[in-house]
Amino acid sequence: MNNQIISNLQYNKRMKTIYKIQSILLAILLFGMIGCQDDISQVGDLEAPKNLTVSAAISPDGSGMVNFDANADGAIIYHFFLGLSDTENAVISGDGNLQAIYRSSGDYTVKVIAYGPGGIATNTTTDITVDVIYEAPTDLIQILTGGSSRDWEWEKEVPAHLGVGPNNGDDGLPLGEPIWYTSQPFEKESVGCLYEDILTFSLDGNNVNYQLKSNAVTYFNAGEVQSALGSGDPNEDACYDFPEIGEVTLGFFAAETGLANSTGVGFLLGNNSFMSYYVGSSQYEIMAYTDDVIYVRTVQVNDDGLELAWYQRFRATDAVTTNPEIEYELVWEDEFLFNGPPSSSRWSFDIGTGENGWGNGESQYYTDRSDNVFIANGILNIIAKRENFSGSQFTSTRMKTQDKFEFTYGKVEIKAKLPNGKGTWPALWMLGANFPEVGWPTCGELDIMEHVGNNQNVIQSAIHTPSSFGDTFNKGSLTVPGVSEEFHVYEMEWTEDFVSFSVDGSTYYTYQPDVQNGDTWPFDSDQFLIFNVAMGGALGGEIEAAFTESSMQIDYVKVYQEVE
Repeated sequence: MNNQIISNLQYNKRMKTIYKIQSILLAILLFGMIGCQDDISQVGDLEAPKNLTVSAAISPDGSGMVNFDANADGAIIYHFFLGLSDTENAVISGDGNLQAIYRSSGDYTVKVIAYGPGGIATNTTTDITVDVIYEAPTDLIQILTGGSSRDWEWEKEVPAHLGVGPNNGDDGLPLGEPIWYTSQPFEKESVGCLYEDILTFSLDGNNVNYQLKSNAVTYFNAGEVQSALGSGDPNEDACYDFPEIGEVTLGFFAAETGLANSTGVGFLLGNNSFMSYYVGSSQYEIMAYTDDVIYVRTVQVNDDGLELAWYQRFRATDAVTTNPEIEYELVWEDEFLFNGPPSSSRWSFDIGTGENGWGNGESQYYTDRSDNVFIANGILNIIAKRENFSGSQFTSTRMKTQDKFEFTYGKVEIKAKLPNGKGTWPALWMLGANFPEVGWPTCGELDIMEHVGNNQNVIQSAIHTPSSFGDTFNKGSLTVPGVSEEFHVYEMEWTEDFVSFSVDGSTYYTYQPDVQNGDTWPFDSDQFLIFNVAMGGALGGEIEAAFTESSMQIDYVKVYQEVE
């Protein structure tokens, strides 16, 4: 980020005290204005502030941002009238510092009133010339405001809707990515305030305005709370009472960060406003945007001078997050009603260890023996166990519907209880039916559910494509208590536009690439189902020495497709 932007960020840190003292100052002013003369005489003679001066620093980046600094002896509060109209309201500053955004080039006369005790005041004016040279993309303005006014909220159901990474390339770390932390879906639900925020962008002539509606409660970064509020826990992010700033002007600028995965568009929020999560910055770079989603980053400079890039995803509240309701009909199922082995008309088996432990360094030998797979009392059991067998120390089962049932688009429901034990790696997943011809990952892989015993109760869904496979970044996870003690329904909905994953009806990850091609979307042809329990390997991790055996139990699997 360029030097001017960093300077603005550091300037913002000096201005954080405005809001925490504003209510106190207003109370003092009100007392002075309404108190009787006898009360006033007790505090001494009333005198107007003296030596009022005002300076204005105009940002050279063409964004229209102006930083004002007013000073007067004896002043307790300042009112700024920015010269935008004859009837404009005052913008209040407790310490004389104010950041304003002008959306149009022109000459402006700014009036500043400094108030002392009892409301005695003095005033002055200053003339400024602002050149707004950057024009934001028209489609971006339309998306943000909806052509009038549009509300936005956290895209909380997707992974990495909040994340942090480096902003300084000196250590060789990749920039433009939240590599240090990414939030899980709904992770901040328990904090009680963050997801309740509504961010409103509105169009006012040529101006874009912004307002954070937070119910006067804000989620603070731990490193900023004491400098902003003078109190709070510096070791943990938390919600604190914080007055709403109100509607402010938004100024666009060219974000010259050089990041290949950025739009190159940035914006500033006037009067030190911010986008829901308080990290002490009013300046944002737009990494990406669609008709209904904006993805931004902002830079926090901590007390040690380390630059942290925070990433945030928001979705318009009027967005249609899924296709219109699709009417489905059941096309295939197995409720495992008959005791014994799985039906050979529905299932076949992979046998052995595959190449390099099925490509993942896994430790088990897959069999179709009744020791590893059987149906009893309406439940399918896949058992992983420790035993010496054909050169392996563990056995298990991997069963599939390849060449028996394959389909394109639909909804899958699987009711299952998962094994426990460190080193277990159960999976309910799908693979492209053209796998023998084109190989992996060209065929595409849809992981409906994966779980590892080394991370008990955290289930994961993932997408593997030529553009991202193996340790893919197209994945989401969710903590589901008791996955090894209770049955849960794991679901996937697959349409021509998106793939979404849910547990017990709650969606936690949706894959919907902006561009669909062979690299990002090998999901327009048949896939087949695979159920297995692996041991160890790249994801399963270390197998505990005390492990003997554990089973994945499946009550049913059902596949639905759209009614034609």
